Amino acid sequence: MDEMSPSEREIARLRLQMGEIDARLLALLNRRMEIARAVGDWKRRNGFLIFDPIREEAVIADLIRRNAGSLSERAIRAIFLEIFSSARAEQGVLRIGCAGGAAGLLAAHSRFGASDRFRLVRSAAEGKRLLAAQSIDVLVVPKQGLLDLPTAPREASPALPPCWTIRGEIDCPSAFPHSRAARFGFYIVTAGGGQPLPPDVPEPHKAVFFLAGASRESMDRWTRRWGGCWIRADARKRGRDPAREPESAALWEVSVPPPPDAVQACCREVCGDSAWIVRLGTYAIASVTCNEQATRQ
Repeated sequence: MDEMSPSEREIARLRLQMGEIDARLLALLNRRMEIARAVGDWKRRNGFLIFDPIREEAVIADLIRRNAGSLSERAIRAIFLEIFSSARAEQGVLRIGCAGGAAGLLAAHSRFGASDRFRLVRSAAEGKRLLAAQSIDVLVVPKQGLLDLPTAPREASPALPPCWTIRGEIDCPSAFPHSRAARFGFYIVTAGGGQPLPPDVPEPHKAVFFLAGASRESMDRWTRRWGGCWIRADARKRGRDPAREPESAALWEVSVPPPPDAVQACCREVCGDSAWIVRLGTYAIASVTCNEQATRQ
């Protein structure tokens, strides 16, 4: 065999170094999976869902703060989301329902990982039924799709927590820039009520509220007071004139939510006694970008 040239020896040495690092990484990842199994046992004993987006966002935010090398934030997020997916698989397969067609499926794949199980669902209503039946653990649904769900009676809704909670959001995939169903992005929804955010959750946060029985004018006054943005039902989808469509329900997204008592007082003052509002979820996200189109739909 011919003796290697200096250039060949250099690349061989570098590849050997990378191989040694890869072996150490593999050993550490396998050790992490062992710990993940123990975490899964604890979650089952205490009745927790294996998907914990608050914890995942906190870990990623901490890693980004600690990063002193050339890895980008996007790369760190992609790498560790896949590690989280593998860790969840050690605890049990996460079943994800994807509404919104191909855009919803692609959005779910961008947030979750290869070790999770995906299935298409035809609508938000079907996804809600599957969550209630425990046939799926997580629903990825277009934001506007939540407005297609039937609402509970006014006298019950403000007093009772929703039967599902928004745990996070996903941007519309760049491969579907003109998707009407997905132009506001997607929510990540699970069954059951939400829990208060722990104090160590990274900023920023976003809160999502469901408002029913309010007019467009009252929503405009609301925005001038509190900011945020609205996601409204698509009147064109229902064959109506958007300019003449009376508002009955909308989603309000805000990065700095007012206190609960202030929200309820504002609802009565600005929207009238016939309106009611309920919080659907509060979650940490990488960045808050309210789509300005939401206030014009």
